[in-house]
Amino acid sequence: MAEIVITPNGSDALDAGLMVDDAGRRFVVLTFREPGHDPVLVTFNVPMFEQYADYLARAAAFARDERNWRAPPAAD
Repeated sequence: MAEIVITPNGSDALDAGLMVDDAGRRFVVLTFREPGHDPVLVTFNVPMFEQYADYLARAAAFARDERNWRAPPAAD
């Protein structure tokens, strides 16, 4: 599989929606947009999305702590 790197920016760069497929399964759909590129859709079943949201909350808390952004001292 090819690696895809996106850097969404702007007020409409990220959208979330809900979808039900023909079999009645429920999904959360994230849409990432970059100017000049096709949107990237990522779908999650609900339990997986709940785990992902928990992970993002922990990552956000980690990112808010300035100490986590310091580079480690150089090794001698």
